[in-house]
Amino acid sequence: MRKLIWRLSVAGLSVIMMLSACTKAGDIIYVPDPDEPVASKAPVVTVIYDQNALGDRSYNDLIYQGVEEAAAQHGLRTVQMSPISYEEGRDYLENMFRTVKSSTDTIPHLYIVTAAGYDDYIRKNSSVFDSNPYADLLYLETPEPLESGGSTLYLPYYGAMYEGGAIQPVLNNLASVIVSNPEDQTVVGAAKGFADGFLADYYQVESILGGEERVLDIVYLAEHAGEGYNIADSTALRIMDQFNGTLIPICGGSGYTLTYFCDVIFRYYVGIDVERFSYWCHMSIFKHIDRAVAHCIGQWLSPEGMPRHQVLGLKEGYTGVSLNLGYYSTFYDRYISEEMRRQIHEDAIRKEEEYEKR
Repeated sequence: MRKLIWRLSVAGLSVIMMLSACTKAGDIIYVPDPDEPVASKAPVVTVIYDQNALGDRSYNDLIYQGVEEAAAQHGLRTVQMSPISYEEGRDYLENMFRTVKSSTDTIPHLYIVTAAGYDDYIRKNSSVFDSNPYADLLYLETPEPLESGGSTLYLPYYGAMYEGGAIQPVLNNLASVIVSNPEDQTVVGAAKGFADGFLADYYQVESILGGEERVLDIVYLAEHAGEGYNIADSTALRIMDQFNGTLIPICGGSGYTLTYFCDVIFRYYVGIDVERFSYWCHMSIFKHIDRAVAHCIGQWLSPEGMPRHQVLGLKEGYTGVSLNLGYYSTFYDRYISEEMRRQIHEDAIRKEEEYEKR
């Protein structure tokens, strides 16, 4: 028994000697344990979404995907925050500004804010980022740069929507555009673009499903910025009963709900933000927000940093139109020549530039 105790004591003493040593003055110097985990010093990307935004299988989920792919590529840490209420989102933002203002941390930190419903609050407080060299802000998606502190990114949708709207009558002269709200500029511009393209006089055709007269309804789901992006199943079904023609859902997660029921009850629709492939989806109008966000993260890590404001639209290839050629190539070939398709695309780029200058 004594022998065993002695051996244990020697083992314990050897551990202590490994972790500490003494100077001539008798001061103890502790040596780090080589097996102890070391805190990561990798840069951090934090994303703050609008309430209940994640899980829309559309725009916000694309942002999530773009951030995680960029993090894997560059070795970053990420925090993705999707509040369940407006008040919780406000708390997240307040904590962000408070942390940036008081932090002495030297690890680079990028905050990406997608929450359009807090625009005034963000603009009033963004100047705190000017005083912290280790913290940066990327605010999505706004056509108006911040006066101070942080960068802004804007993916105008007018051009891609104009192009999609001009093609839509090939299938159906009746269309209903379902928009989240009349205050978020990205969805307002998108709805305007689709309407302008839909009513443009590129060709006269009695479409497959509609008559010669083109009829377009525009419906808003909510009144204020940040609202209208999540609706109940019953609301979606009621909307589908009230409005005719092909559905064009420019409303985030609400759009996913609508298109789900379109596939179930056999209703034509246009896929928005992501490329969808379905018999009932003859065309998709997409926005590569995932690629755009990953691009901005790469800029943030570069010596030059992010520009104060940048616009990535149809001309730059971050938005566009994808035709469902698997089911509908015959109709597209019959009514839209390659030359006309190019003309519509070029017009859409030009009209987007004109629209954004207003």
